[in-house]
Amino acid sequence: MDRYTNPSRRAPAARRRSAAPPLLRAFFSPLYFIVTFSYLEAVFHIAEFKNISFLYPLLLAIPVGALFGFICDLFDERVAMILRYALSLPVMLIFSVQVVYFHSFRSFMSFGQIGMGDDVFKNFFGTIMLAVWECLPIIILLFLPVALLPLGKIYVRPKNKRNLRRSATLVVLAAACQLIALFALMFSGSGEHSANKIYHANDLILDLSVEKLGLLTTTRHDVGFLLFGGDGDTGLDPEIPEIVAPPDDGDDTTAEGTTPPAETGGGTGPEDTGTGTVEPPAPTSVYNKIDSLDFASLAANEKDENVKRVFEYLAALEPTKKNKYTGMFKDYNLILICAESFSPAAVDETLTPTLYKLSHSGFIFENYWTTFPSNTTNGEYALLTGLLPDLTKPKNDGSFIASSKNTMDRNIGAFFNALGIKTRAYHDHTASYYSRNITHPNLGYEFHGKEDIGGLSGWPESDLIMMQRTLPDYIGEERFHTYYMTVSMHHNYKFGGLNSIADKNRDLVTSINKSDPCRAYMACAIELDRALEYLISELEEAGKLDRTVICLSTDHYPYGLTDSEYREANDSKMMYDALDRYMSTLILWNSAMEPVTVTKPCCPVDVLPTLLNLFGFEFDSRLYSGSDILSDAPGLAMISNQSFVTDKIVYNSRYEKVYKLDSSWEMPDGYLDAYIKIVKNRFAIASNILNYDLYAKLK
Repeated sequence: MDRYTNPSRRAPAARRRSAAPPLLRAFFSPLYFIVTFSYLEAVFHIAEFKNISFLYPLLLAIPVGALFGFICDLFDERVAMILRYALSLPVMLIFSVQVVYFHSFRSFMSFGQIGMGDDVFKNFFGTIMLAVWECLPIIILLFLPVALLPLGKIYVRPKNKRNLRRSATLVVLAAACQLIALFALMFSGSGEHSANKIYHANDLILDLSVEKLGLLTTTRHDVGFLLFGGDGDTGLDPEIPEIVAPPDDGDDTTAEGTTPPAETGGGTGPEDTGTGTVEPPAPTSVYNKIDSLDFASLAANEKDENVKRVFEYLAALEPTKKNKYTGMFKDYNLILICAESFSPAAVDETLTPTLYKLSHSGFIFENYWTTFPSNTTNGEYALLTGLLPDLTKPKNDGSFIASSKNTMDRNIGAFFNALGIKTRAYHDHTASYYSRNITHPNLGYEFHGKEDIGGLSGWPESDLIMMQRTLPDYIGEERFHTYYMTVSMHHNYKFGGLNSIADKNRDLVTSINKSDPCRAYMACAIELDRALEYLISELEEAGKLDRTVICLSTDHYPYGLTDSEYREANDSKMMYDALDRYMSTLILWNSAMEPVTVTKPCCPVDVLPTLLNLFGFEFDSRLYSGSDILSDAPGLAMISNQSFVTDKIVYNSRYEKVYKLDSSWEMPDGYLDAYIKIVKNRFAIASNILNYDLYAKLK
């Protein structure tokens, strides 16, 4: 008997095909999508978050898979086979793009950022290609299910026929799986940052949502916000009548970190005591508020219920008090700098002596935190407007570009303009990137990008050249205010052609006993240091230095360094489950002042009200997300995922975990919940100020 007559040796492939259970053949499409989407969420979660806590992403992936299976089931097998590829590949591409984006920027990409694709690709082509190469093993794993799909045709032989009863079964299955997933979410906890609360929230905390709900669910919510916005609610928590009054923790934290400063300041300008210490004049009023802004009256006369709620919120706020630093820099000049990726790791007494001097004299902020892990436009917006951005907006139509259509007359540039002082803003990269050529003029600045400045080339461009070519524009004027957005410290932190500034200063960092990324980062910091050195030298030569204030903050932490590289660069251990990457440095310096140490926790939205108070402007402190750091208001540093720092605790929303700064301190009941709601409300009120163009309503 040969293989042609022996049944056991005939057509093994056909025998294997026929062995597939009928149910598997009939429901191949939904099973394929359920298994594939669950697999994608698991691989993605392990790769990005380095843990296996992906129960809720998997549960929420199942109904999506069943729904995709239903779509395939509407057609016969020939069309269904094509649809399996057509529906799988875009989903796998989304997962892969997020892997590459997170590898490059340490955060996830909003779906709305697709509108910036052309600009991003042109400006970061080398970075993207390198990231794709470095992420290739994970990308291959993500596309593995579609590569194995042909085996299903061989070994299962799907039997896809249009069947109304089976299609109805799949719809019911998808709905049942969704209900089960939602029920399971109820057991994730009752905290404000639990998976359940994040799923049902009116806003989108993107990074938290990706980790706790999965990429499929987050993308669905993200697209929903992009297309339809929120549900129209202000997002303000109705359970807090005293909206920003933190619980009394029995400790005062002030500029010196000991006792509250005397309630003096404000008025007619600083007085030079002859000892190099600038003393403010006598006070004219107690609070930083505009008496004519009667928010209660505005609320009573407002017809729009959401705007009415916003005015009621503002009316309930306690304005900050003026203090002994009010008016300290009245009639001074101001140079405000948002330094790309600046961090404490960039401050070195030998390699960056100017940064070291400025951060260790003037006002010395020992507890300053940046708010953002990446996304420069959000960091700039927070610094320049004193408002937290609306993080539900897509990046290409984010808070800053949205504000360009609004009245924005409460920023430092507008206040200087009101005095008849010309204000300028400069950026040593493309003027149209992030639409700065639109947003910054709306704040009152005459804006110039690299095209106007000239002499700038390479990537990233030189901060030193930018300041050398722009300082002559204003140094001869009696009064000036200038804003700089730098770029020299932009990643990649690599030598060999990917970073022109790192290559330029490479020989200056060869002696550092650290890895190449750390050396490259410091080489970039040297360029910023030289720019500041030049600035100070020229101001001094022109006799303007002692009447000029230099303020420098950052847009975000250096996301181009991994956690281990940042630990190495900063010579530190990671505390608070890596939340301390947000710990930063604020420079607020004048050559004539004595050092003042500030221990209060603070962040970028506090900078603007602090400057307004120091320069003696009359402003209403209730209109900002932050508060004057030098006032007696309790300190609060807020982070984009609604983590925060008080003088008593650090709260990490990712893990819903509290770290007490003093182990002997007993946290009062309600302390944590109150601050969680305070932070949530500050994000919500800032979004409402933007989205309702509230400043235009304040006559």
